Amino acid sequence: MHTFCEQAGLPTTAQAFKEQVYKQLEQVARKVDASLSKNKAVTIRNGEPFITKVKKKKASPLLKAIRKRIEEKMVPINVLDLLADTEYWLNWTRFFGPISGHDAKIDNPSERYITTAFCYGCNLGSTQTARSLGNIDRKHISWINERHITKENIQKAIEWIINAYNKFHLPKYWGSGASASADGTKWDLYEQNLLSENHIRYGGYGGLGYYHVLDTYIALFSHFIPCGVWKGVYILDILMKNQSDIQPDTLHSDTQGQNAPVFGLALPRIRNWKNLKCATPK
Repeated sequence: MHTFCEQAGLPTTAQAFKEQVYKQLEQVARKVDASLSKNKAVTIRNGEPFITKVKKKKASPLLKAIRKRIEEKMVPINVLDLLADTEYWLNWTRFFGPISGHDAKIDNPSERYITTAFCYGCNLGSTQTARSLGNIDRKHISWINERHITKENIQKAIEWIINAYNKFHLPKYWGSGASASADGTKWDLYEQNLLSENHIRYGGYGGLGYYHVLDTYIALFSHFIPCGVWKGVYILDILMKNQSDIQPDTLHSDTQGQNAPVFGLALPRIRNWKNLKCATPK
């Protein structure tokens, strides 16, 4: 722990760490107090805070013309062609191979890896993919998935693509890359599955894909978790498991990202916060 604190630039004693956190919290509290009079969205009524909806900004008259122009220039492309193009540019299938570590001895390995990525990435399944393409057997797809693809090499391929995406100039106009949002999406699963749960919130059996999406509109990291798990357990995994060139320093989450340890490190949204008593640290 002492070494970690030195590397992270944090105080190495409990007392010094507490004093630093208190000082930071007090500075934030004073800043919030000073800005309250200018903040039209937040008011205090009878001792309770009220937050109003942010007014929608008026769209520029040129916006429709720009959208129409973009739509005219955009050429429709199917997912398989998209995967083939990115493979040609980035060679991301090089991260896949026999789990045994030996050289692949299969015909057209890149083509089969692309097909497998399309199959499971679009959640089609091997039978539906084989029926749709018509030139491959479903057993060939599932065999590649079981013998050549692992969670680790998928993550390496994703990071390789993210790093290439980060070199483009266009995403820099959408965001700075300093912040990311974390949220989950429910996916249907078979009932006989270790992750599958029947949850009243989502109205059926399934699991959650928990994603960290950057402000430049690319997913940095993802988890597949049960429906009943508190999402805040996984919100900080991006700090340890995201090895790409993009390292955001701010995370945004909904109420499911809240718990005591996460609140101390990430300050997510607080549930029923108007019923809590807030005080400056002393």
